[in-house]
Amino acid sequence: MSNPVTLLASRRHTLRSEAIGETFQIDVALPNAWTASSAGPLPVIYVMDANTVFGIAAQAFRFLQNADGLPPALLVGVGYELEGPSRRRSDYGGLRTRDLTPTFDADFHEQVAGRAASGVGPAGGADRFLDFLVEELRPFIAGLYEIDPHDQTLVGSSLGGLFCLHALFTRPGAFQRYVANSPSLWWDERRTFAQEAAFAAAGRDLPGRLFLSVGGEETAEPWAMVRDLERLADTLVGRGYPGLSLTRHVFEGETHTSVIPAALSRGLRTVFA
Repeated sequence: MSNPVTLLASRRHTLRSEAIGETFQIDVALPNAWTASSAGPLPVIYVMDANTVFGIAAQAFRFLQNADGLPPALLVGVGYELEGPSRRRSDYGGLRTRDLTPTFDADFHEQVAGRAASGVGPAGGADRFLDFLVEELRPFIAGLYEIDPHDQTLVGSSLGGLFCLHALFTRPGAFQRYVANSPSLWWDERRTFAQEAAFAAAGRDLPGRLFLSVGGEETAEPWAMVRDLERLADTLVGRGYPGLSLTRHVFEGETHTSVIPAALSRGLRTVFA
C-alpha cells in the first residue's frame, strides 16, 4: 500500500478567473517555521508554470531560507487544473501559450497547427493574465494570508520569462522584483525589443530589481536565447533607468530545462540581496 506524497507546509487552492474564464490551481508554500500570529506581513513570490516547477521552487525557497539569507516569504505557484472535468494534461502547452504571451505569433501558430489544445483561446493573452494576477489573485491571497502588498516578486522561465518582462514594461511598479529566466525573446519577431524601445521613448522609469538569466547552451538558431538576453541586458544598461537594479547571468553548460533550478536559486538570492 502506498500513500501520496505532499510538500510540507504547503496548501492548494483553486480560483476562478473572471478575466480569463479559467479555473487556476494555486499552490502556496509557507515559509519555514511559519505561524499566523508571529510571521508578520510576508513578501509574496509568484511563480509561473507551477504544474512543472512548483516543487523545485518550494524546496529551493526553503533551503535558501535555512542557509542563504532569503527572508521569510510566501511562495505562490500559479498553475492549471489538469486532472479536472474540463482540462486534460495535454492542454498544458496551449494554456500557458495563451496566458504568457503578449501577442499572437503567426509563425509559431503555424508551427503548432494541429497540436493546439481544444477549447483554449489563442496566444496573446498576457494582459488578461496580468489582470488576473494583480486584480484577482493578489486580493485572494491577501484574504487568506498576511502579506506585504509592497513586496511582490514575479518569477518565470521561457514563456514565463517573457511574461515577466511584459509585466515590467506594461505595468511597472506592480511587482518590485523580477526573476526572468531564459525569456522567449524570439516571440513575434522579437517584439519585446520594440516594446522596450517604446517604453524608453515615453521617458518613464523602470522601478524594481531584475534578474535576467539563460543557459549557456541556449544558442541554437533561430531562438538565439543567449544572444538575445545579452542584447536586452545591454540595452537596459544603456538606457540608464534610475530605478532599475539589473543583474544578468549566463549559466555555462546548462540547457533550456536544466538551467531552471539554478536560475531559481541564484535569481531569488539576487533580487532579495
